[in-house]
Amino acid sequence: MKIIITIAILFVSLVLQAQNTFTYKTKNAEIILLSEGQRVNNLNNLIGATEEIIASAAPDKTYPGATNAFLIKTEGKNILADTGVGRELFKNLEHSGVTPEQIDAIILTHLHGDHIGGLVASDKAMFPNAKLYLSNEEYKSAGESAKKILSYYSHNMTLFEPGDDKPAKLYGNIKSMKSYGHTPGHTVFFIDDLIIWGDLTHAMAIQMPYPKVAITYDTNPEEAVKTRLKLLEYIVSKNLTAAGMHIPYPGIGTLKADGKGGYVFTPVK
Repeated sequence: MKIIITIAILFVSLVLQAQNTFTYKTKNAEIILLSEGQRVNNLNNLIGATEEIIASAAPDKTYPGATNAFLIKTEGKNILADTGVGRELFKNLEHSGVTPEQIDAIILTHLHGDHIGGLVASDKAMFPNAKLYLSNEEYKSAGESAKKILSYYSHNMTLFEPGDDKPAKLYGNIKSMKSYGHTPGHTVFFIDDLIIWGDLTHAMAIQMPYPKVAITYDTNPEEAVKTRLKLLEYIVSKNLTAAGMHIPYPGIGTLKADGKGGYVFTPVK
């Protein structure tokens, strides 16, 4: 029986792995999932996940995860939100009918490797015509390896200040807002009624019903929790759809409060 279950899990993983793209339309844009892969994670990196929480949200001691980037097509522009690790990115872009040279702008939520890994390869900028947008606070916190990657775009890089409690205009009809905590300058982006929330969550199955659970990847776990609670409430109050870099396929969905301090996330179809 154990062997059969293991084979079934592997089969599901392969099916999910094949689901690399998904398109969602807003009033003025197409948002295309560029999946770098789906996976199953253990609970080792969670902070504040009690025995009761685990029994309720992750009884098998695992949760589904993903690594995503997104392509935004709007107003005749091709905009990348993060670049993933660069493993499936270029194949997915080709599937979407876009070449690296046709990317007009890249908006970065933050500078972790699984968000900027596709920027540079073979000692060259992979998106030679793209304007790069990064929050000033995130740039100030960058390590040497991240700054080396950014240097390939230094001639065409804009550092900006995200909005505080409401989105601020950034590029075209893209807006930005601070969501500090996961990293010192972590930023979320808005297009129409969609928020791209970067790493606001990592473990959806747990952090939706229990949003006070943090993860060791957070630079400041306490601030990350505070930011998550604030933004989840904001998203529900504004009736926004959400896209995230670690939300399992299709990476986009809607939220509602569960009445117990948590939230219910429903993937779009």
